[in-house]
Amino acid sequence: MNKGIKLLLGSACCISLFLTGCQAENSDEVKEKKVEEKTIGDKISGENVFKVSMLNDTGNDIVGFSIKTDTMDNFGENMLKEDEVFADEETRTLYYDASEAIEANEKEQEGSEMQVSPEYTIKLDFEDESYELHAFPFEDVKEVTIKLEDDICFIEYESVDQEATVSTKEAEQRIKEELEAQSEIQENNSAEEQSQQIISEQQQPVQQPVQEQQPVQEQQPVQQPVQEQQPVQETTPPADTGSSANEGCLGDSVETW
Repeated sequence: MNKGIKLLLGSACCISLFLTGCQAENSDEVKEKKVEEKTIGDKISGENVFKVSMLNDTGNDIVGFSIKTDTMDNFGENMLKEDEVFADEETRTLYYDASEAIEANEKEQEGSEMQVSPEYTIKLDFEDESYELHAFPFEDVKEVTIKLEDDICFIEYESVDQEATVSTKEAEQRIKEELEAQSEIQENNSAEEQSQQIISEQQQPVQQPVQEQQPVQEQQPVQQPVQEQQPVQETTPPADTGSSANEGCLGDSVETW
């Protein structure tokens, strides 16, 4: 009887120690997992906070991670901490507070009959290039895999609404082609404008440099030398020769017979 009790007590002790050891081991594993969790952005919670598990399967390290909406002109700050890298084959949890984006979107659509949710774009910076994930479906994902194939960056995920695997590769391919076409049109327009400007400049008459006019000197009148007038000589009448006034008349010299 005593032996049986002792055996039972011994077995109970062994079981207790075993369970204690398992609990301790499980507790250590939980702590280890908590320590190993890496995030993109600060770990926060809230009504408009999106939480998404992200696997980097691009074959490259990601050094920059930023987000913007269609109401924003520029991307926000890098959500990775300083000197931190989202390494290849690494999984991180993204925490993104969309409160400001939602508020800005509501103001943008104020007065509109149809309200549309903001459209999010994620920019991924690699060492030598950057890619964008357009129309990121925050409200329809819990886990995503980031991929890079054929110079196209896209995601694969399990859709919460569709309950199916979705790939955004084709959509990103179409967006890339549209952007390239727009860029080509802009370059052609810019080249045409420059060409027209050159032609216009060539057609303009060449303006000769304006020479400074020399001040006109007033001409001084040339003074002619004044000639001294000769004194007028008085005309002297001829001397009286004794001739009468009748000299030269017929008969004056005829002798009287």
